[in-house]
Amino acid sequence: MRVYFPCTGLGRQLRGFETFTLECASALRDDPRVALTVFSGAPVSGVETRVLWNLPRSSRLAAFVGRCLGRDAYFVEQLTFFLSLLPSLVFGRPELVYFADLNLGNLCWHWRRLTRQRFTLLYYNGGATTRPFTRTDFVQQVTPAGLESALERGEPADRQAVLPHGMHVPATLPARITGMARRALGLPADRPVVLSVGMIDMTTKRMDYLIREVAALPAPRPFLCLLGAEGAESSAVRALARELLGNDVLVRAVPHDAIGDYYRAADVFALASEREAFGLAYVEALMHGLPIVAFDTAVTRHVLGVFAILRDLSVDGEGARAIASALAAPLADRERLARHASARARFDWDALREPYVELLLRSARRAA
Repeated sequence: MRVYFPCTGLGRQLRGFETFTLECASALRDDPRVALTVFSGAPVSGVETRVLWNLPRSSRLAAFVGRCLGRDAYFVEQLTFFLSLLPSLVFGRPELVYFADLNLGNLCWHWRRLTRQRFTLLYYNGGATTRPFTRTDFVQQVTPAGLESALERGEPADRQAVLPHGMHVPATLPARITGMARRALGLPADRPVVLSVGMIDMTTKRMDYLIREVAALPAPRPFLCLLGAEGAESSAVRALARELLGNDVLVRAVPHDAIGDYYRAADVFALASEREAFGLAYVEALMHGLPIVAFDTAVTRHVLGVFAILRDLSVDGEGARAIASALAAPLADRERLARHASARARFDWDALREPYVELLLRSARRAA
């Protein structure tokens, strides 16, 4: 089956969409039942993709065109990417288009409606959208909470499936990085490190909340490390970090293949998001055997279960208390191993490769 897997930010962005696209393509590429073609917005080191011309959302031209159209620069990136994709849609004749960017999927749907070209649309709901699923044939929900929310909105159950985000989980627990070896990462050798990974913003990942909570801890407080992609609010996050934590904080974007070293060097992982569709970083923290502090939601209860300190992180002081509790009771080796084993059993591609292939095949067959 010919499957197209387009991702407009691939090659430029460091979000979950891009990470998922790379890992899924790598896991399924050798399956003889699926001919998978990945389309990216820029070259990707070490990965075979078809790079399509587009106006990047970060460019001034995309912002200008967006203002003319009354849309944002992200829409312009997806629109120009779609126009570059059209020849492949017409002449490559895919049977399934597997997408995560809503505007790109909408454009493919309109093209299919106007031309009667035959291909199935499968939407990966990694962003936990609450919009009606009217411009796709099938929806992949990554947690039961996503499915429940959709059913409550009146979405048909027979057009949806629950399948978690797949990841490459090492066969053994990654070794920790401690002491002076941490200095190569820009981290202190002799202080606890609290790590958070995600978009460096205030609205979604709520990095500003973590900064204030760590700053509220008594001396000697832990060192805070914030890793992720830059966004419109990143400058404000950096300014707040300098104001409240001085030299006790590191804020940076790093390549995805380097983030593992920071997990290995951390003592606690914390993420203050009030809402996550799945939370790749939660599983990354699990596979590294870390104590985890997170917002108490249906998604975190499903993904993390008993392996996290779940609190109402909308309340000032709750984050500080949870982080202090995690630091006060370091995990034994068996507890770290249990976290790693849980991540590998539930989310590794060895467990999920066959369900993913079955989802692709089933979606295309049912649509046909």
